[in-house]
Amino acid sequence: MKKTLEKRIIFFAFTLLFLTILANSGMDIVGFRRDYVNALVLRSYSLGTSMKNSVEKVLALGLELADIAGLSQRCRELVQGNPDIAYCVIADLDGAPLFLNDPAFQSLKFGPINRSISSKPGQQINVIGKDKLFYDTVIPIMSPDGKMVANVHVGFEEKMVAGKVEAMIVRSIFVLIISFIIAFSLVVLFVKRSIMQPISSLLKGLNKISKGAFDTRIQEVPVYEFNELAKNINFMSQSLKSREEEIQKNYLDLEKTNVELHSSYLRLERLSVELERSEELYKSLMEDASDAIVVIGNDETVKMVNKMAEDFFGYSSREIGGLPLTKLLLLLNINDIPRIHNLFKDAARGMHVDEEIRFVKKEGTLVVGRLHASSIKSDGEHLVQAIFRDVTKEREIVRNLEKSAEDLLRLNKMKDSFLGLASHELKTPLTVIMGYSELILSDMVGMVDKTVLEMVENIANAAGRLDTIIKDMVDVSMIDEKRLQLKIEEVNLNRLIEISVNELRFFFSLRKQEIDLRLDETIPIIKGDSYRLIQLLSNVLNNAIKFTPDGGTITVSTSAKYLLRSKKPDESDHMPPVVNIGKEHHLYVEVTVEDTGIGIDREEQVRIFEKFYEVGNIEEHSTGKVAFRGKGTGLGLAIAKGIVEMHGGDIWVESQGYNPDSFPGSVFHILLPLKQVIGDGTIDYLNLL
Repeated sequence: MKKTLEKRIIFFAFTLLFLTILANSGMDIVGFRRDYVNALVLRSYSLGTSMKNSVEKVLALGLELADIAGLSQRCRELVQGNPDIAYCVIADLDGAPLFLNDPAFQSLKFGPINRSISSKPGQQINVIGKDKLFYDTVIPIMSPDGKMVANVHVGFEEKMVAGKVEAMIVRSIFVLIISFIIAFSLVVLFVKRSIMQPISSLLKGLNKISKGAFDTRIQEVPVYEFNELAKNINFMSQSLKSREEEIQKNYLDLEKTNVELHSSYLRLERLSVELERSEELYKSLMEDASDAIVVIGNDETVKMVNKMAEDFFGYSSREIGGLPLTKLLLLLNINDIPRIHNLFKDAARGMHVDEEIRFVKKEGTLVVGRLHASSIKSDGEHLVQAIFRDVTKEREIVRNLEKSAEDLLRLNKMKDSFLGLASHELKTPLTVIMGYSELILSDMVGMVDKTVLEMVENIANAAGRLDTIIKDMVDVSMIDEKRLQLKIEEVNLNRLIEISVNELRFFFSLRKQEIDLRLDETIPIIKGDSYRLIQLLSNVLNNAIKFTPDGGTITVSTSAKYLLRSKKPDESDHMPPVVNIGKEHHLYVEVTVEDTGIGIDREEQVRIFEKFYEVGNIEEHSTGKVAFRGKGTGLGLAIAKGIVEMHGGDIWVESQGYNPDSFPGSVFHILLPLKQVIGDGTIDYLNLL
């Protein structure tokens, strides 16, 4: 173990030192190469700039570049004074050399560029050449009129940079080896003296303690952490010695406990006698229980039945007792005996069984029972206790309720069918009546007696009211059948509210009611069907007019709300949901219509949105559209709810209750999403921000 730990530490130190020094040397080499290249580039750029300035001064005197003498000699002097510089070439704009320090660079192509690098903004540095690569610094020469006439190319060979780097690498390797040997030697010396020697001392002491020499004491070691460990080991050995003494003492206590255990055994026998008495009490309780109880043994035979079981099954305990479970099930004429038999097996395995069964009593009566079976333990034997309860009457009541629900559902479908059929059949003759009435009132006024004309006008008015009712019936039918099509466009809800209010302005004036608009002009544009939204607002406003007394006030407000919205799929619909937006915050526009009317009972605040439902007595039905407390067809709010839900929103009413004396009023809330969402309206508004 000692050698293994020592080798691991030395190997780890070797690897860490080697990687550290290697990484440091590598970064030094990379930095040296970068700095050396930058220095040569800076020198090349400086020399090229000097050459450029000299040439531009001569060009300013009016000479042409080709007529300037001594430029090649100037390039040679520049290269000779800087051994690191390979060439100085003045080339035309196509890259052809005009003046150069050495004819050997005549074939060097300055046009093709391997790659372009730039160490500073405004500098152009290229890597050129094929067999030999050169770092080429390009400085443009400008004519006196500002045009570029040539380029000064000053460069150095990449091989020279590589040579410098190789020399740097050799020197770094030498330094790496010397530094590594020194550092590694120090690490090995530290490991042996400060780690392995203390661990060796600790291992020797622990070996002695493990053999039972609890008096062993480990001497102090020079390392603080190991010294603390040695102190703890010494403390542990002292604790082990103390525990050994305690074990000896506990052994004596164990003998004493054995005597006490014998006394407990005697008490247990007395408790066993009391338990037998408890079993007798259990049997007594079972006999007097109000439910039928049957106990099945391990061998699947009937061990016990109570009095209620005799009455429940119609058989005496002598007839049932001792029967195998399968014969009991056959005797009771139970259907699906294998399944019921498996239920008793599940109960024997500890599962709780709750099942409904049907059987026939001895006198032939069919009984529905509720079976509760569970496992019990008695005298080391696992039994199954089966409790039967008569639920025949309950099932009969449930069947009657289910039949009533089916009848109601069938009647509701018949009502919807009649609604669609009646609206369709009435629409055609009503159109004929309205057409002929309009023809008589417009084109045949002079041909008809005045009395007949008044009668035709009354017919036209009545037909108009009937047409409104039929349109509402058609709309309700289309909403129920999800056939109502929306024409989606961007709409300003405030303007739609103003249009709806203006259409009803005559009725507000007729009832002497005040309309107060509190429209928030900062609400966003929403997407929806303008015609249907106006129909929605008109129905809600018309409802407020009818149930607000003369001289009352109706307030319409708009605002923007952020809601946490959760889209739930409709379980009744087998089609996949149109949207599934999860639970997110969405922007809604809220419209509130608040009145000072008679209010609505809390029990009726949900039902008012049902079809044909009107609050109050049917005797109060009025043909007037806005008569106070007048009753209509009960379709307006149902249509409003359908339109809101088709836009992906919701509508509800809040009121303190119905009181025609104190006028508590009502507030209708309409929520419409910023973007129109097609869905079934099952949206859960979990949080209002």
